Amino acid sequence: MTVTDELTAHAQPVTDQPDGPGRRIGKKGELTLIAPVRPGGAEIFRQRLAHTQAQAGYWEARVGTVDNFRIFLFDNDTRMLITLVYDGDFVPYLADIGQAQPWLDEIFLDVVDGYQGYQDPGTAPLVISLAHSAEIYFHATPDVTVRDVKKMQRLSDAFAEVLDAAS
Repeated sequence: MTVTDELTAHAQPVTDQPDGPGRRIGKKGELTLIAPVRPGGAEIFRQRLAHTQAQAGYWEARVGTVDNFRIFLFDNDTRMLITLVYDGDFVPYLADIGQAQPWLDEIFLDVVDGYQGYQDPGTAPLVISLAHSAEIYFHATPDVTVRDVKKMQRLSDAFAEVLDAAS
């Protein structure tokens, strides 16, 4: 095996999402948004930050398909970077995150220019207009969903409990 073959032996097939923006590896889709922040929006975002961060686990567990989710302000608080990895296709994901509407509205309403609330008919087109596909995308476990991970964790906990009881 040549050095090049060794270095590329574990290459992952990266494709475009079949039904929307972003890239895809196995069962994992990625989405990156760069959004303009309204004047004063950064202050509102920071005022809500502790509350929205504290609720992240609740809302993302309800959605059930989010692998990871990150937001940060940049360019002197004039833009926001939103990145996430989720299970499945874009259109079903967009429907799934509707379960977190109150949380999403708390994060983005009065902060992101053009965002009028999750239920607004302009939200999906806005998301698509702000989306950028990753140039490089890697996922260590592209065929393991969030639900698979939770199931494996429950199985591991149960197995550990059996082993502890046996000792």
